[in-house]
Amino acid sequence: GEIISCITDSITARLIEMAETELGPAPVPYVWLCGGSQARKEQSSHSDQDNAMLISDEMQPEHEAWFEALANRVCDGLNACGFVYCPGEAMASNPKWRQPLRVWRRYFHDWIDKPEPMALMLSSVFFDLRHLYGDASLLGQLQERVLKQSRRNRIFLAYLTANALKHRPPLGFFRNFVLIHGGEHDNTLDLKHRGLVPIIDIARVAALSAGIDEINTLERLRAAGQVNALSRDGAANLEDAFELIGTLRVQHQVRQMRAGEAADNYLKPEELSSLERRHLKDAFGIIDTVQEALGARYQAGRFA
Repeated sequence: GEIISCITDSITARLIEMAETELGPAPVPYVWLCGGSQARKEQSSHSDQDNAMLISDEMQPEHEAWFEALANRVCDGLNACGFVYCPGEAMASNPKWRQPLRVWRRYFHDWIDKPEPMALMLSSVFFDLRHLYGDASLLGQLQERVLKQSRRNRIFLAYLTANALKHRPPLGFFRNFVLIHGGEHDNTLDLKHRGLVPIIDIARVAALSAGIDEINTLERLRAAGQVNALSRDGAANLEDAFELIGTLRVQHQVRQMRAGEAADNYLKPEELSSLERRHLKDAFGIIDTVQEALGARYQAGRFA
């Protein structure tokens, strides 16, 4: 995941350099941000692009054309390189996500103080932001305020937890796999949305509740375990579960690509050995246990 994210970072930075060569220097300071799995350094071979621009408050209306041109060149270039456009348009080419610092501060203030469904959906992208190119101090100013606001707002954390609990591991009462039935992915397990995403969401809630500025999921889990945002055992077990599910996902995608198929996140249990199936069930059980504990801590059932 880190290697693929590093490649994406390098391609993005080169596209920005090429655009700046063509357009001339930026009229005011700015920072190009990556979000989602790229920001967490957890990309796979099956990732779209998530990015944004944070611009100095010195920006004037006449500067917008320069930033629009740069954003379009970079996002189009990424798409041409195989990092497809975000279906939700969470990209710098969307003017909503190409704004000065004061607007970004208002966005986060509203998301935290009024946690509506759209805000919770956007949290998976914009509460995981990383500096990629430009003036990193702009992001530092934004993140400092966001961490303070989110840490002290328990209603926001409760809503975020309730949203995180929507993705439950596919494990039945008798520890049997609950498979997808019907459709294109019949008799498969969704390793991303029912395995990795729940851990990513737990780590994000724990990090925001403790004011932890880490973005990577494993680093968030380690930090959360050290400050009791999660129990030490719970955090360590989630680390192992994340590594296991991530490894099985990559191995599945490699098999698909070697067979000339498009990579996806849907695994048939028969692809696994009996030992791997037992370990995967253990991993799903760990996720379920930590989800229940987190839900009880924030009384998430009241906000579902």
